[in-house]
Amino acid sequence: MPTSATPAASSTSLVGRLLGAACLLAAGLAALLSTALIPASGEGDDIAAVEAFAAHAGRVDAALVVEIFVVLLGAATALAALLAFPRARRLAAVAGWLGIISGSAWIGLVSTDDVRAAAADTDHAAGAALMHQMTGSAQFQSFVLLSLVGGLVSMVCLGIALWRSRAVPRWAAALFVVYEPVNFAGGGGAGVGTVASAILLVGFAACAITVLRHGLPALGATAPAPAGAAVVPAGDASPASAH
Repeated sequence: MPTSATPAASSTSLVGRLLGAACLLAAGLAALLSTALIPASGEGDDIAAVEAFAAHAGRVDAALVVEIFVVLLGAATALAALLAFPRARRLAAVAGWLGIISGSAWIGLVSTDDVRAAAADTDHAAGAALMHQMTGSAQFQSFVLLSLVGGLVSMVCLGIALWRSRAVPRWAAALFVVYEPVNFAGGGGAGVGTVASAILLVGFAACAITVLRHGLPALGATAPAPAGAAVVPAGDASPASAH
């Protein structure tokens, strides 16, 4: 039984395929490595977070470099949604746009790691107080809302769109559906968070393989007609429409 459908026509160049696949893989790897490298601390305990950063300065420096590539998360989600677009237009559109929005919000969230890292090299108490003020602001809370709710809806819609379109194997589509629930189940814990990020990486890797093999469908592309379906020339009218 086939696991994926015949891809829609694509005119993506080799360079375009390589860049698209690189974006997907870089976003997945950034999510996994940053989650694994950032030191765990008490939930909501700003002092403990700053002290954990100070105790693991090397890991933190590496994580801050990796987090640069978090900027690709929205683009990667949109690319994955584009694979499903010819056969699941509405779901893919919702997934792509919300993915861009929630991915942009994540950039604001990861900025807290820079604040903690700076506080770890200076006054821990003052840095923790600054973190408390920053994370309690209305702007920051809006970033949290957009990233969590937008990310959940985006990933679920993406998984369903990829499942219905068979643009990737269905097991890969299912990974996007379970990614955010697994992430939420961890409650911010590093262990479960790393597992969730690994799920996202595998899903993006499956999409990257599809992009490398078949390219990306054009925005105006439609799903190919089923095999054996009759094709009526555009100029031919049915007898009923001739009156």
